[in-house]
Amino acid sequence: MRLMYAEIREQMCEIARDMWERRLTNAAGGNFAVRVGEDRILVTPSLMSERKHCRLHPEDMLLIDSRENILEGAGKLSRETDMHILLLSGFRNIGATIHAHPFYCMPFVAFAQPIPNVTEATMGRGYVECIPWTKAYTRELAENVYKYFDERRELAERKPLGMILPKHGVVVSGPDLFGAYSMLERIEADAFCNLSKAFVVPPED
Repeated sequence: MRLMYAEIREQMCEIARDMWERRLTNAAGGNFAVRVGEDRILVTPSLMSERKHCRLHPEDMLLIDSRENILEGAGKLSRETDMHILLLSGFRNIGATIHAHPFYCMPFVAFAQPIPNVTEATMGRGYVECIPWTKAYTRELAENVYKYFDERRELAERKPLGMILPKHGVVVSGPDLFGAYSMLERIEADAFCNLSKAFVVPPED
């Protein structure tokens, strides 16, 4: 039987592999979702990092509706599915969302510090800021993530954005999966540059 949205499923497998190999997430977690049609979302399965190390197959992706009914697939939904559904359902131009634990972003995550924009790649988006700490996997966390994007709605509808879940990880958006992944790489580069600035010798006058 042919899976629905086969090409997007393949793309999701590629992105999952890249996230793991480029240390953009770790075994503690990570998940993402893509809107593929009216009230149709493809999401990665629960424990994609901890048990599978992001080595996924097209059939691992779960096709769901906005009420979390599984329409195709036999896996278990991530406990953070609510967060993805709210963003993908509430913004016309957000077509994909990624939650991850990027290596260089994690110091900012751990200490609830914003990541300053220091490269052209994130120009015009401002700092990657934090929401208040909220218990993981709760509806309240999903709603606080939505609130962050909603308060920046005009920008969020035009450009990919990133934000920090204190002590947990980051969430990024994009018009499609590749746009969201690009934003993840961009804020990771900004995080690395900010952490490295103490070691950069300033130019002489």
